[in-house]
Amino acid sequence: MDSQVDIQVVEVTGKLRVDMEARRWCLLPYPGHSKGCPNFGKRRTCPPMVPEVGHLFDLSGRMWFVFMPFDLGAQAAKMRGRHPEWSERQARNCLYWQGTVNKALRMYATFFASRQPGSIVTYCPEAMGVHVFDTAEAVGVPLERVPMRLVRKVAMVGDPHV
Repeated sequence: MDSQVDIQVVEVTGKLRVDMEARRWCLLPYPGHSKGCPNFGKRRTCPPMVPEVGHLFDLSGRMWFVFMPFDLGAQAAKMRGRHPEWSERQARNCLYWQGTVNKALRMYATFFASRQPGSIVTYCPEAMGVHVFDTAEAVGVPLERVPMRLVRKVAMVGDPHV
């Protein structure tokens, strides 16, 4: 993990940006996936199967983003050192780091949620229609859209919709 950037928990109550178009970002093509994410429509945590944010979370209640940082630049440098024949894309491939970062995010967000009585957690708020980039910007934590150095994985904790 990046020793220069700590895990952050930032309250987003009243600043959450909801945009149902965010659910469609999963359909955008990326290298090796011309039709977007292969999990779209297959996993219950992915659109369109996952409920919209307002169906699970109380949008007028308390909400927080948990930001888990990862130094992708250092990871890529380490992988290039181990595998000098690799391309930049191979050195940054999420297969080599994302599982560890996601596990740490789940552990920390679950711990934080346990301190907020009755709260619930999602580890993929954009799948529910949360515009993570705009919300993060609104609370002073800008995210790199195409991260070259620092990746921040995001979970959302909040009150459930009743």
